[in-house]
Amino acid sequence: MKAAVVRDFTQGPKYETDYEVPTPKQDEALINVTAAALSNRARSDADGSHYAAEGILPMIPGVDGVGTLANGKKVYFVGNGSFAETVAVEKGHWVTIPSGLDDVKIAGLMNPALSAWMALKYRAKFKRGQSVMILGATGNAGSMAVQIAKRMGAKDIIAVGRNTNKLAELTKLGATQTIALTDDADAVKTALGTAGTEIDIVLDYLWGDVAANAMWAIIPKRKEESQVLKWVEIGSTAGATAPIPGAAFRAVKLQLIGSGQGSVGVLAIIKSFKAILKAEKQMPFEFTTKAVGLSELEDAWHEKNPERLVFVPNK
Repeated sequence: MKAAVVRDFTQGPKYETDYEVPTPKQDEALINVTAAALSNRARSDADGSHYAAEGILPMIPGVDGVGTLANGKKVYFVGNGSFAETVAVEKGHWVTIPSGLDDVKIAGLMNPALSAWMALKYRAKFKRGQSVMILGATGNAGSMAVQIAKRMGAKDIIAVGRNTNKLAELTKLGATQTIALTDDADAVKTALGTAGTEIDIVLDYLWGDVAANAMWAIIPKRKEESQVLKWVEIGSTAGATAPIPGAAFRAVKLQLIGSGQGSVGVLAIIKSFKAILKAEKQMPFEFTTKAVGLSELEDAWHEKNPERLVFVPNK
């Protein structure tokens, strides 16, 4: 079969046309892939850096996608090796896609949508009427987080990021306030402190020094020290570690929570997938994708695109 194959973690995936079709185990089924997105998780698996990567070569990257079962049913699935024509997926690790939805869009948006959905519903235990700040709101996942927070009933949504043009667009998607991470550190500190006085939840896609600086901007300005501040670490695009002194946890009711693979059970993840698909069917999310033929993967892998890249089988 045709597939993107990694044989050396330092070289990235290469397109191959005669890779062996997977043999499903007793608890697996074969799915013919129609679309699979290039997520940050897929990238880190391909270079062996993700904390859940097995490190076994050769391997086919890709952790999820859209495809069809042997009975013709269209599904969204989670399973390693999706950058191929066919993938073996553990039974129960897929959900049926409602009719009328686009394969490429669903493949692209599900992973970033899941990050916000799980973080809010299952990790932060979000309640309607609470206020949410999103660090890294101008990325694909952050943009989905703004829309999902709005649909869940957030009172205020503060979008924080570097791309000022994208921040302006987020006000149309539900952000009630935006803060640009500019070079003026004092201005950023003041803006974060003012906006964070009554925030209930921070969805953090950045981490690193950005998270630490944001905490020190917000914590001294809290209106009520007794109000819980739930800080949910989802991504670390600004740094793998954050220098957070212990005093941050003593000054206010700060709860630091992680959200990702391993922190939420499979059943909750499946429920989230179904809820996201239902929400997309009822009122489509704003989300842009770019379909790329699987044979073009090597060139597209290093492109910098605002859209989510989605690989599709070549005809």
